Amino acid sequence: MQRIDAALRVPLAALAIALLAMPAAAQEDAPCLMCHGEASNFKGQPDSASLVVTREMFEGSVHGEAGMPCTSCHAGLKFPHPEDPPVVNCSACHSGIAEEYEASLHGYALSRGNTASPTCIDCHGVHDILHSTDPRSKASHANTAKLCAECHSADFVRGTNGELAPPRIFEAFESSVHGLNEDHGAANCTDCHGVHDMRGHSDANSKVHRSNVAETCGACHAEVRANYEASIHGRAFEAGYSDSPTCTDCHGEHHILSHEDPDARTSDAHMALDLCADCHNDPEIIQKYGLEEGVVGSYVDSYHGWATRLDHGHVATCVSCHTAHEVLPAEDPASTVSEQNVVATCQECHPGSDRAFAESYDHISASIETNPVNRILRTIYIWLIVGVIGGMLVHNAIIMFKYLRDARRRHVSEPSFVRLTRSYILQHVVLVVSFIVLVITGFALRYIDAWWVQALASIGFDEIIRSTIHRVAGVVLIVGSIWHIIWIALYRHGRRFIRDMAPRPSDLSELATNVGYHLGVTKKPARFARFGYIEKAEYWALVWGTALMAITGIVLWFPAEAVEWAPAWIVAASQTIHFYEAWLATLAIIVWHFFFVIFHPDAYPLSFVAMDGRMSEEDARHHHPRWYEAEKEAEAVGETTV
Repeated sequence: MQRIDAALRVPLAALAIALLAMPAAAQEDAPCLMCHGEASNFKGQPDSASLVVTREMFEGSVHGEAGMPCTSCHAGLKFPHPEDPPVVNCSACHSGIAEEYEASLHGYALSRGNTASPTCIDCHGVHDILHSTDPRSKASHANTAKLCAECHSADFVRGTNGELAPPRIFEAFESSVHGLNEDHGAANCTDCHGVHDMRGHSDANSKVHRSNVAETCGACHAEVRANYEASIHGRAFEAGYSDSPTCTDCHGEHHILSHEDPDARTSDAHMALDLCADCHNDPEIIQKYGLEEGVVGSYVDSYHGWATRLDHGHVATCVSCHTAHEVLPAEDPASTVSEQNVVATCQECHPGSDRAFAESYDHISASIETNPVNRILRTIYIWLIVGVIGGMLVHNAIIMFKYLRDARRRHVSEPSFVRLTRSYILQHVVLVVSFIVLVITGFALRYIDAWWVQALASIGFDEIIRSTIHRVAGVVLIVGSIWHIIWIALYRHGRRFIRDMAPRPSDLSELATNVGYHLGVTKKPARFARFGYIEKAEYWALVWGTALMAITGIVLWFPAEAVEWAPAWIVAASQTIHFYEAWLATLAIIVWHFFFVIFHPDAYPLSFVAMDGRMSEEDARHHHPRWYEAEKEAEAVGETTV
């Protein structure tokens, strides 16, 4: 404390005379408050705000109201006192609370050296401590969540000496049914965790330990607790079956949402697949407790399940038949699905239902595995589908083969020009094979749950085989690309190919003319040379895509070596580029290339140019008139443009 000024000696002498007329407690406080009541006395000192104590502040606190003098807490201090007085020990009066605190998570953390752990003054204040029933108190029910949020939120700044940061749970609580209704008296932090005796969820004495959760929640939800404890889940949990669910297993801990909220696990949309299925679709739990198999699948594959996934308003879910909390086995006469009550349960949604209706649908009758009639019907239809659809495929394949054969004969018999050389055709074969293999083996890694990936896995297509084939196909693609570059650089046909494939300003005008012609805006179609914008766009997109896929593929193949010469982000960036470029290339082939070589009316059922490199004179004259004319002129002098 600062040394008392000489100017204060006269007022202090007058104060000493006045003290004789004051009560004993006031006499003790007067010297303290005379100094500590003036903020200017502590200007510039560290934590000066905590040293300022006005008479109004102190007398309005619980200690002031009780008539306790300053020395009740600051025991042994006399005026004037040392500048660094001893730390106040609250346990001198609050011994029981101190014992609870020391056994709590906060006390344990503090004893382990975590200076960020809260102490008495962090939650209750210093000299302005108010009763917890006072709405102005930091520890009042209305302010508890905000108080806890000082540490348990995203805004908490962890210390620099290695303390563990507390979990960020305030944001989850704030958007929960409890947080949104906190002003209306809903449960907050201390209602569930306790006040001074907060313990971890793994502590058997904790209010939020799984064995105590139902009792904790039941303090507000007494009826629900009674229903739960009477249910098969509650009885099993009480008997020590720890796999049986309790409140937090279904509703969550801090981010508890209303069952009417579509994001809640207890909502109709998530009930069967995301909540009840956690146990009733778990093979280990089914085997362990002898539960009925297939109940989740039979629901999902029913009208109720289909309509629920379509978000078709209120449709029956698990709790509609079994109730939410008082779930009982069908053998129990009190169960909503027992023989005595099942008709009434059905009538809640189907007023005209009777015993026959109730027997027409349950998990056994709806399941193909447990219902022999359904199983026989399924077998019949599987063979029927294989026979009928297979026969249709064979029939249509015969017809398609006839059209392909006739088209091939016409293609061979008609006068034609050489459009692609044999070397280019072989390069195209290498490209096609390697591309298809890369697509299959690449997407098999990303879409591991797809039916076709599962089918491959069933025949031994594991990760070692997949990755090996993918890398081999990648090397083949790169080798084919190098071959293409050499062909362009060293061979006359290659150099002519790249000249004809080079982009030109006229490509844009041909694009506009071609689109306009097919829209009926222009009367004459575009006059393409050997390659128009259609082929050029595809070729240069292929060049760009192959380069990207090769570079990113090598980075992903050798990530450790890649980060030696490139920044660390290159690996993650390569993975993103590799995946989305694969999708771009695959869709471009399907939408653009397949249209012009298969589905275009003039090419259907298939263009044979890529097989023998020849295009009929009629097709050349119709689709590439400038190239047709150049070929005719070259033919007249015994040359070729290719």
